[in-house]
Amino acid sequence: MSLTFVVGILKDGEKFLAEQRQPTESYFPNAVIFPGGHIDEGESPEHALAREMNEELDISISEHYFLGEFIYPDGAKSLVFLITLWKGDPKSIEAQRLVWIDSAEQLTNELDRTMFERARSFSKEM
Repeated sequence: MSLTFVVGILKDGEKFLAEQRQPTESYFPNAVIFPGGHIDEGESPEHALAREMNEELDISISEHYFLGEFIYPDGAKSLVFLITLWKGDPKSIEAQRLVWIDSAEQLTNELDRTMFERARSFSKEM
């Protein structure tokens, strides 16, 4: 059974929020990726997104858009959302640090770079 995750991409102007993960993480240690986490059994993706953004960034989501489903090489699936409005100032609760990025090259893995391009393209069409 493959894992399913939610990923939240916060957009502020022309920048998008990424995190550098802790070196002790089992999934992408030290990587610069978009924040997110697993969906609990019986939990809706939207509820998981709200929970994960609160746990990882200490924010409450006000407005979000579904960007699509992305599959990792190991079969794990991410449901990716663009977050355009939220309450609170994002804080690094679980990650080493947060970083506002404006280029896909600032991300560690190829799939997150693809997510970045989708988010940037979608936000230009809004």
